[in-house]
Parts: sequence; C-alpha cells; structure tokens
Amino acid sequence: MKKTIKNTEILATENKEWGFWGTAERNGYDAELTWNAASKFLIAEFDLNAEQARDVLDARFGRHLADDLSFIKGTLTEKTITAHLKLRVADTGWRKSFESAITEVTGKTFPRKAPPTKDEIFTLIAQRHLNIETLETRKSDGLDFHDVAVWCIKDALEAAFEAGRKAGK
Repeated sequence: MKKTIKNTEILATENKEWGFWGTAERNGYDAELTWNAASKFLIAEFDLNAEQARDVLDARFGRHLADDLSFIKGTLTEKTITAHLKLRVADTGWRKSFESAITEVTGKTFPRKAPPTKDEIFTLIAQRHLNIETLETRKSDGLDFHDVAVWCIKDALEAAFEAGRKAGK
C-alpha cells in the first residue's frame, strides 16, 4: 500500500556536497524542489519514512538519481520529476536498482511484485512524453483530444518500443 504524502515531513539533507542535493546543485537544478519531489516519491512508492528517504538520497544512489533527472525534457517540476521516476520504477532494471539501494542503506527488503500492466505502461508513457494525464475516456473534447508535437509522438513511440523490447515481447 502506498502512503498518502500530503502532510509528510521531508527531512533536510545531511550530505549537501556529494549526495542527491549536491549533485542537483552542481547540475544547476533547484535543489530544494528536486529534493522534495524525490523524497515524496520514495516515501510513497517504497513505503519509506522521512529518515529512510533522506538517507537513500544522501547515499551514492542519490547522486546517480540526481544525474538521471537530466533526461527530463522541459522544466523540472514536482510533476515532471514524479512522472520521470514513475517511468523509471516501471522498468524492471531500474526498480531493482532502487530496491537494492534502499536495502543497502536502510536494510528494508522487498517482495517481488508483478511487473506493470500494459495499460500502466501506456499511461506512464502518455504522461511522460505527451503530457497527457490519463488515457481514460472522459467524454469531453477538451479532455479527450490533445494537440501534440510530432517529436513528442516520436518520443512516445520510442518509449513504447523500448518497453516492449525490455519486456521481451
């Protein structure tokens, strides 16, 4: 079960030089924005407490995670960071990296869970590459039809192709 994180306390970094925070600053990101988004994501996605999230982001994995934010196209916001991280954990290899890092830092172990469904992957790709919130029909032209640039469509198709390749299908 995932935590609701509306009022979750986010702890400050204890590693401003070399962890997630320091790497985010060196990469020119708003360190506070990226730190808070990544912390909230870890707490919700992996059922961590604030101290565990801080410790994971302050560790070596945090540096790599901050560097990975460079793959986000456009402006870094809490929404784009969360969508990017969701796409990452939908990938089996990335999920194992997250889980290994969390286990290494906190001792927490993870039971193996089923990979994301096809619809979950489609929704993640639509959110990440097409800026479409949901693929559910909402019976409203303003919500069901979208103007999308061809390069965004190409990115989405490439992501879908890659997801299929990784799934071995």
